[in-house]
Amino acid sequence: PAPMSSRAGEEQPHSAGTITRLTIQKKDAERVSVFIDQRYVFGIHQEVLLQFGLKKGDFLSVADQEAIQAADGMLRAKVVAIRYIGYKPRTVQEVRRKLRRSGFEEVQIAHAVERLLTLEYLNDEAYAKTYAQQRFTHKNYGPQRIRAELMKRGLGREAIDVALQSFEANPNDLVEAAFEVAEKRWSRLKEREPDARKRRHKLSSFLQRRGYTFDTIQAVLGKLESE
Repeated sequence: PAPMSSRAGEEQPHSAGTITRLTIQKKDAERVSVFIDQRYVFGIHQEVLLQFGLKKGDFLSVADQEAIQAADGMLRAKVVAIRYIGYKPRTVQEVRRKLRRSGFEEVQIAHAVERLLTLEYLNDEAYAKTYAQQRFTHKNYGPQRIRAELMKRGLGREAIDVALQSFEANPNDLVEAAFEVAEKRWSRLKEREPDARKRRHKLSSFLQRRGYTFDTIQAVLGKLESE
């Protein structure tokens, strides 16, 4: 008697055989179910089907099947990565973390990341520069806070240093940005804290949390007190 076919979606152990059926999957029209000797064995993307030129009647060894599934895994990792960076720019490390959480193997992750780097969909230096400028412009965050946030996103020291060079080259811009947020805070502190020394300390701590250095904070305090 002919062997009973397995339910589609449940991948079966590999054994050499002949493709007896190729069907488009109901839940994902881009994927095809591969049946070998009347038994569902695995599903693959249509791009992989075309890549290997698979058709009904082809004989597939165990090695053939493993190579086909490996190629499908590489493609799936790339698709997940592209969708992930489609929402907003990401770092290389963020993409790696996402693919690991999605259950991909390291070789698949490495291949997907390398492909996205080649296509220039990933660029850590460009990401760092854009992120740093946005956080400085829209949040008035200082370089230390921006550095810490970029490190959390997995960026390397070199990319971060390059992104922060412009801030270090223009200390007056840092003082102005810090002064803008400090001025509002200072007026509230004067209402709530009559002790001048404590007021200075609280404002210094506030600016430090926002990422400003000691020199910038001292310049801001001096400017506030003189006004």
